[in-house]
Amino acid sequence: MKSDSAIKIKPGIQQYAWGGTTYIPQWLGIENPKAQPFAEAWYGDHPLAPAVTVENDIALNQLITTDPESLLGKESMDVYGARLPFLLKILDVKEMLSLQLHPDKKGAMEGFDLENKAGIAVNASNRNYKDQNHKPEILYALSDFWMLQGFVPLDTIRTRFASLVPEFALPKALSWRSLMQVIWGLDGPTYMTYTQTLQNNLVKHNTDDKNQIYHWISKAFKQYPPDAASIDRGQLVMLMLHVQYLNPGQVGYQAPGVIHAYLEGQNVELMANSDNVLRGGLTPKHIDPVELLKHLDTDSPGQCIIKPIYLMDDEVAFNPPVHDFWLKHYNVQEGKSKNIQFDTASILLNKSGTLKCNDILVNKGDSLLIPAYSAIQLESVESGEYFLAISSL
Repeated sequence: MKSDSAIKIKPGIQQYAWGGTTYIPQWLGIENPKAQPFAEAWYGDHPLAPAVTVENDIALNQLITTDPESLLGKESMDVYGARLPFLLKILDVKEMLSLQLHPDKKGAMEGFDLENKAGIAVNASNRNYKDQNHKPEILYALSDFWMLQGFVPLDTIRTRFASLVPEFALPKALSWRSLMQVIWGLDGPTYMTYTQTLQNNLVKHNTDDKNQIYHWISKAFKQYPPDAASIDRGQLVMLMLHVQYLNPGQVGYQAPGVIHAYLEGQNVELMANSDNVLRGGLTPKHIDPVELLKHLDTDSPGQCIIKPIYLMDDEVAFNPPVHDFWLKHYNVQEGKSKNIQFDTASILLNKSGTLKCNDILVNKGDSLLIPAYSAIQLESVESGEYFLAISSL
């Protein structure tokens, strides 16, 4: 493979029910006549939805096996093996996602091994661990974006429960963990009583303000009506959680063990190459409270915004506290050019404008896999905005 080569790719699409119908199709320049949900576009080699080459429709996980060292770089292979260290995505969150967290590396390896030994198929609906990797992640807000992220102070929790579920007996030794354990220990009838009281008392509060938890609890009741036969305790857990708003251009970080849920908006998401999710409510999917509590981080609130590193007026980097990935954002005027070269593979995602990458024309919605060591000149033929995902080793 030539050192100056780059490969045009197109994403794998995930049509989860919570996705919007227009944002991602318009970005990619494709039609959606049946108004199907386009929740996520995946740019990576994860086998669940690998990106494919534009030229000959070869999936990236297959392409990498043909010459992994030239594509990924020796240093990356030594650390991560013959796969991309990261997974880049576009998300369009129309309906709120489940409460969830991601295990750390050690927990993922142990959980994956135990489920294998138990004979649970990797694609089984009750499987927690799809791979052996951790899944820290960052999101770059493309619009006004709301999410639940970590815990509010205990005094705020006391106030919320006193107002909305006054008969709920908070633990005497109140902590985030002890309260989660009580909520998950409720039997069906008791749970139904509490959630009915919670729903009735929401009228005391403004449910129109998206920066307040009351709006999202109200929406959760509409999206996931309580069911005594279900182990879902999401609405009560939400009373513990912090509503995080991000302006367009802000970047949030989800560390391992931090409970969170995306609520509304669009983002570019970058994460370690994994699909390990432990769910804690507001979903018809598998919920394992024992496993979730095992990995729940209750040592810190968990709210984290990544500060931008301004490299140039038109180039900003976001570097989370992991080595699997970091993100660059460019807002480049016509006629400007950038020279890039990394020892590991990178992926370019063009949001707007037109680029020339050596001899490849990159239009709005196009994306590139840039192999390790490749010397690339990115010339802005038309003013625009693009992202670059890289690992830092």
